Amino acid sequence: MLYALMSLTRAACGGLILGALLAGCAGKKAPTVEASAVPVEPKKVVCTPVAADNPMVATWYAVSRPRGFAGDLHTLTVLSADGTMTYETQLKVGKRVRPALRESGCWSVENGVYTLQTTKSAGEPVDADDPIYKTRYKVQSVDRARLVLRELKPDGQTITARRMSAGYRMPN
Repeated sequence: MLYALMSLTRAACGGLILGALLAGCAGKKAPTVEASAVPVEPKKVVCTPVAADNPMVATWYAVSRPRGFAGDLHTLTVLSADGTMTYETQLKVGKRVRPALRESGCWSVENGVYTLQTTKSAGEPVDADDPIYKTRYKVQSVDRARLVLRELKPDGQTITARRMSAGYRMPN
């Protein structure tokens, strides 16, 4: 008899607790603020033209082996006199080629520092304030055949690019 009474008490208490939990879940929720459906416009970057005879205005192709990478990084950069640039990279590991990264934006050289500012990556606008989209190098030398750059960091790696004809495409 005592066992039956305890079982009944447990069942009743369990039912009350379960009912309270379900009632709490069924209560009205506070309204949430929905994200704006209008996307935020990215910061407008204006490219600054350079002299048409600037030796950096060209199509440059480089193959390098960045520290920590197992393969070769192939880079094709087109620098235009209107200050615009396009940038394409491929990572080749043995016979495998990783999908290319294609970016566009602006470039400049000031006090021997070459700056690439990406405004679009894979055709999509990017956040120009994000530091990942701004790349800077020290110009070691530039002539009509070669461009030699050094990363702007302690013990920065040197990258040597060859001038290619206009319209040159990345090899497969």
